[in-house]
Amino acid sequence: MTFTHLALAAAVSLLALPAMAAPVIDVSPVAVTAKASALPKDWNRSASFMEIFVRSYKDSDGDGIGDFNGLTQKLDYLHDLGVTGIWLMPMMPSEDGDHGYAVNDYRAVNPDYGTMADFERFVQEAHKRGIGVIIDYVVNHSGSGNALFQAAAVSKTSPYRDWYVFSDQNPGWYNAKMRGVSGAFYNDPWKPVSRTVPGGVGQYYGVFSDSMPDLNLKNPKVIAYLQDTMRFWMNKGVDGFRLDAVTMLIEDGKDRYFNNPANPGIVAKLRETLDAYDNRYMICEASEGAEMYVKACSAFAYGVQASIIDSARKGSLQTPLSAQLANPHADLMPLALQSHDSYVGDRLINQFGVNNPADYKLSAAIAILASSTPFGYYGEEIGMSNGGVFNDPGIRSPMSWTGYPRTAGFTTGKPYRDVAINVASHNVAAEAGDPASLLEYYRALYQVRRDRPVFGTGVLEVQSKAGDPVLSFTRTNDTDQVAVVINLSDKPQTVSLRVGAGTYQQVLRGVGEAAMAPVSTANGTLGTTIPAKTSYVFARQ
Repeated sequence: MTFTHLALAAAVSLLALPAMAAPVIDVSPVAVTAKASALPKDWNRSASFMEIFVRSYKDSDGDGIGDFNGLTQKLDYLHDLGVTGIWLMPMMPSEDGDHGYAVNDYRAVNPDYGTMADFERFVQEAHKRGIGVIIDYVVNHSGSGNALFQAAAVSKTSPYRDWYVFSDQNPGWYNAKMRGVSGAFYNDPWKPVSRTVPGGVGQYYGVFSDSMPDLNLKNPKVIAYLQDTMRFWMNKGVDGFRLDAVTMLIEDGKDRYFNNPANPGIVAKLRETLDAYDNRYMICEASEGAEMYVKACSAFAYGVQASIIDSARKGSLQTPLSAQLANPHADLMPLALQSHDSYVGDRLINQFGVNNPADYKLSAAIAILASSTPFGYYGEEIGMSNGGVFNDPGIRSPMSWTGYPRTAGFTTGKPYRDVAINVASHNVAAEAGDPASLLEYYRALYQVRRDRPVFGTGVLEVQSKAGDPVLSFTRTNDTDQVAVVINLSDKPQTVSLRVGAGTYQQVLRGVGEAAMAPVSTANGTLGTTIPAKTSYVFARQ
């Protein structure tokens, strides 16, 4: 194995890997060179995010794979929708060749998606429209094709051996009888290195798969590399990160690999790096135990999405949702109804059914209006279904821009994956301009938020309790107040909200309803009767 360590570039060049092109991995230190933000101050406190899978969003060159230039073409659509933040699923070269969570080079872009210049142009164009861009950052593991792992795998004396988790022998952490029980391993996390890298020595730890060896996050050099890489992307204008799988960062044995107490400390070090820049945002994926991480980063309130959906279906505020809204950390735990991972749930239209748009809209209103920084998933706004199967690939189908059954307007070629099964009825072209459509309802929700930053910056006061047929709450800051009333039941409801004195204008109402006359609240009470399965928003003039 031959290594070239350049003093200035500090790049690792692995020139003797058999049957492989000579990859070059940049591990050089990176200084802060672009601290200033291109976005308005506090955008990150009230942003409405859309999670986007580049591979599935828009293909610009006809090869059947989405790319940065296609995404740039659709920025006006996102801006007009009211989206002010984009979360990109991994967009770096990856071992898996699809979803991107096995990163082979942390400081490059996936060539399937275009060039670095294409990516930088996308970020610049997003900023011109007031849209922030955060990127997925996979810090628990790399791809097995990463040149650093390839070097570490074949020699115990490699300078990168301690960048990963190796053992001479399998330490026996896996108990097949406990598979999947109470957070136990689903498969043996220890693998023979030779199975993945010819000539490899010993065993390596990869909790997710053979192609995803875990990084050794106890090694300060690895942490420094990850911090430098954050600076690399922020210097290019990236506005923050979504940290993948923070529950898995440190492993100390078969009972201390999931939500290890040392994990928040790792996240805190990455947060320090982020905070050297202005106006940035970071959120963690914690499938369980989100409150462990909120001192260092926002963390999705995963699990609550089921209670949001149940509240809409059952016609009353369910206890888990009520408890989450009362959580003192609620504003650091964004609500999301779905994501690219099937453990969060199927596409919403597959859960609600095509004949239940009212409950779909109620759930959207809760997730978008009750969260300080809500996260949607591409296609959610049009009721896009899965591709025919409920699994991870199935819920990552190409975006339905038109009703064309073969391509969905996603590409002029052959899509790399089957389009959504309801493409003919649920697509952007069919729904745009239809006031009864999901798309126009999502547009109304996002634009109410964009017009009123108090949704993100204001203090949340929930005025409902578990079991109530109505979810009502206010958001208040020094200069503004909004009041939200969501009737979950199938009957009209009369409600009174505690608000500040003033005149309130209805800014969100039911489809086809005429706007109410402004309401004066000199006595501090805003009263209204709201139809079944409807959401109202009142804003102080």
